[in-house]
Amino acid sequence: MLLASGCGTSNRLSEVSLNGQRVAVTAAIPPHPRVQAGSPAESGINPYDPIGSIIRVGTAAEKRRSARRAQARLDSVVARVDIADLIARRVLVESADALRFSPVSRPSDANLLLDLRIVDYALVADSFEGDTYFILLGEMLLLDPNTGRELWHAKIEEREVLDASWFGLGPAIGNVITGRALASLTVAEMETGLLRLSDIAAGFISERLRRDYARSRNAYDKRQRD
Repeated sequence: MLLASGCGTSNRLSEVSLNGQRVAVTAAIPPHPRVQAGSPAESGINPYDPIGSIIRVGTAAEKRRSARRAQARLDSVVARVDIADLIARRVLVESADALRFSPVSRPSDANLLLDLRIVDYALVADSFEGDTYFILLGEMLLLDPNTGRELWHAKIEEREVLDASWFGLGPAIGNVITGRALASLTVAEMETGLLRLSDIAAGFISERLRRDYARSRNAYDKRQRD
């Protein structure tokens, strides 16, 4: 279930046809997704409620310990599976299928470059017992490699509730992953989930390009008819 999606786009796609073009992908993606559990504000002491604050701080400390354990397991998965590379390659393949260009592996062989720049992707549990989210922040550009001209630029802001099925978990755990459930996932379950999340991230980005390109070409065709 997609909760939120945002994009600020500059679009000159009407000036180029992607059909038959050779396109490569370049990517700058943080190799390690991060785990965040709880709010930093939970660690503060309220002088007007010291007992309540101590309880909350103790709970926050446990959340941080659980997040660190989850992060360690996540790091062990990333050491074996290059999630960033999977996202970049999947974007290229999915976009090629939809837009009828030819994907190439080397930028030097390409007529156009898809430049994928992911600033952050993370598993975030605002509440230990509440839903956990997958967030993806960044931007993607389509460039002419010969001139450096920017043909398309889209900001990527996605937020998705984690579904238990993505991690290979049965219905007994419920439909969504809570912060507590995230902290207890095994390495194998995290690997299953990250592979699924890489597919979802690539799908978000590919769909953004497909939608913008279709809109631009339709507008171009309309102007030609008029």
